[in-house]
Amino acid sequence: MEGRGKIYTESCDKRPGEGGRQMRLKDGLILREVAGQFVIVPTGRRVKEVTSIVYISSSAAYLWDYMKDEEFEKEDLVNRVMERYEGVTREKAAEDIGKFLKLLAANNILDDGVAHGSVLVRMPEGKQ
Repeated sequence: MEGRGKIYTESCDKRPGEGGRQMRLKDGLILREVAGQFVIVPTGRRVKEVTSIVYISSSAAYLWDYMKDEEFEKEDLVNRVMERYEGVTREKAAEDIGKFLKLLAANNILDDGVAHGSVLVRMPEGKQ
């Protein structure tokens, strides 16, 4: 691309909740139980952003009830699971919560302060 600058791309996908970042659920989302399944339902302008039907477990629904009103860190959720459930190791709880947060982030449900996807930057010649 001579004379037009260089293009740099960088992946912005990082693990939600890593590094003690504060997170919160985006507004315009409600949790409903439908036929024994918990489903996250977007409302208002979120309908355009959350285009997939997202089902979560009853354990995740327990966490959702806390998350909907609070800013939180991954460790807060791990602590809540450890207080509520017996026989779960801290490592397993952290692993499962990491997967849950990743699901929420991938579906535009979690505001974790991280850009997800790729960034394209075109640098003019001489500015690299």
